[in-house]
Amino acid sequence: MKLFLISINLSLVFFPLNSEQNIPNTVSHAEIETQLKIDKIIYSSNRGQIKTELTAPQLNVDSNFEHLYILDPSFSITEEKNHKTISASAASFNKKNNLIEFKDNVQVRISSSFQNLLLDTDKLVLNRNDDLITSNSNTHFRANNFNISSRKLIIRDFSTDQNQIVFEDGKIINPNTNEKLGSASEINYSLDSGILIMKGLAIIKNKTLSVHADEIHYDPDRKKIIKSVNSKIINNSQ
Repeated sequence: MKLFLISINLSLVFFPLNSEQNIPNTVSHAEIETQLKIDKIIYSSNRGQIKTELTAPQLNVDSNFEHLYILDPSFSITEEKNHKTISASAASFNKKNNLIEFKDNVQVRISSSFQNLLLDTDKLVLNRNDDLITSNSNTHFRANNFNISSRKLIIRDFSTDQNQIVFEDGKIINPNTNEKLGSASEINYSLDSGILIMKGLAIIKNKTLSVHADEIHYDPDRKKIIKSVNSKIINNSQ
């Protein structure tokens, strides 16, 4: 009987809803008056070439099907050769505002034919109306040839292959030596171009020289500055 209920109602819960809503305070497990508990759920939907899937060992739903508490969720989006997954220890879903809040041991994996990216943080929110991910917690991002640690994170157009990842107070780290390679008030990483656009107190350095600028466009694969604005070069040996 439980399987019959979930096949009917999860489609009502997870399909796009009215976007003309104010962003609410997120709902904790303690605040949910659980009326239905479901074990081992798998929910999937297809829209064109994009497949969305949610799996979890346990789901608790309130009596109005407005709030859900999800244990060990895995939320994935697949489009041709691109695959993205969000996993966490727990998540809460607010149907009214179409927000999923992931908590504790949160990981975002983005993979394609030419790159594998991994993001670790404690908490993030997926706004399904705006296709936007935000995290106000410290984050650690790992790419093929560089890492970035930051205080805050935004991922735009999450379900597409044109992702823009914005790091606030970002630091670029050498993944082999953990040496700091640069920093900026904001670092914008474009997945399609692979270029880091660094804005505000931007710095790129090596063992001998440091470049300080208002804005730096940096290619981490070639370890090359493509463009800089109002820059100056400092000799590190002095």
